[in-house]
Amino acid sequence: MVLLSIASVFANGLKVQPGQTAPRFSLVRLDSAQRRVNLRDYADSARHAFHPDFGRPVVLSFWSTTCVNCKAEFPRLQRWATAHPSVLFLPVLVEDDDPAQAIQWLRSAGVKASGLLDRYQVVGKSYGVCEGEICTVPALVAIGPDQQVKLARQGYHPTLPMEADLDKALSLGSP
Repeated sequence: MVLLSIASVFANGLKVQPGQTAPRFSLVRLDSAQRRVNLRDYADSARHAFHPDFGRPVVLSFWSTTCVNCKAEFPRLQRWATAHPSVLFLPVLVEDDDPAQAIQWLRSAGVKASGLLDRYQVVGKSYGVCEGEICTVPALVAIGPDQQVKLARQGYHPTLPMEADLDKALSLGSP
């Protein structure tokens, strides 16, 4: 697999676009191969009455351990996620990597979430992050509690207003 890291935000090549229903997925957690995370477990407002974790916005950050821009983006994402505890922040690793090393890499980038493993890029392909043997990271997708994509973009640049864009897309006030 070839991983491309892009320095700035280019034309959005993702398959998912704002207003579309987010593709469902089920992935294992990096810290526990026995525990799976399903998008429907969180972004499903109809299930909110049955469990307090349902009906939450979800932010997916597709990444790779070889991606310099991912490591630069993660501290900002973690600060944003900490300021918005109602949002579930899920880093999605799109490579076949050792989970323990990937968790260590996340910690070195300041990320508290354990993340998910997309070993065969099934989710990456359904979201358009990966095509064939090529994955273009970082990629960021914000999903509302109604399972609708609210923000979808590839790339990272330190001067772009990522936090404000997430707040606006998910209709969140500044903390």
